[in-house]
Amino acid sequence: MNPIVSWYNATNAAPVTTPFNFGVIDADDLSTVFTFNIWNNKGGATDVSKMEDCTITTRDMSGGLGNTVGSEIEVVKNNWFHCQVDSLGETDLTQESSRIGKDYSKPIGTTGSTTKDNSGASYPTPITPAAREILGVKNNGVPIDAAGNFVTVSLQADVPLEAKSGQQAFKIRVSYRYV
Repeated sequence: MNPIVSWYNATNAAPVTTPFNFGVIDADDLSTVFTFNIWNNKGGATDVSKMEDCTITTRDMSGGLGNTVGSEIEVVKNNWFHCQVDSLGETDLTQESSRIGKDYSKPIGTTGSTTKDNSGASYPTPITPAAREILGVKNNGVPIDAAGNFVTVSLQADVPLEAKSGQQAFKIRVSYRYV
């Protein structure tokens, strides 16, 4: 069965609505840091496929690299966003290693384990995903019990001084494969 992907806010209290508004960011400034939880099968009653080789990046609204002549999206084309994978214990949000966009994608994953199914019963042993994976096992949707079923990322835009004014439409894209 296909993965069931959903995005939740930093506290896992509410789904993230699209389009998400990152707000107004002045040139030569950093945006607010936004934290998201990306789930596979949140609170699912049956298992679905795990997400493998997971990465995150930005793309234009057509899924492109933001460099289409006449329809350039600077935020993607010029790699303005940074991503820190909190569920892997990363602390590199302001470093070049966290940059995502046309030229960069970043592996995502978790060191967490899923310990309880959706009925609240404990698994005999914790189920822990491999590197760059998000589990699809049934779970109760409670973050402490289902930490193998989601990743937590923090995103921040770093807008250069020479940025053009105006709103830019783009996507935060999580790529993965499944069997």
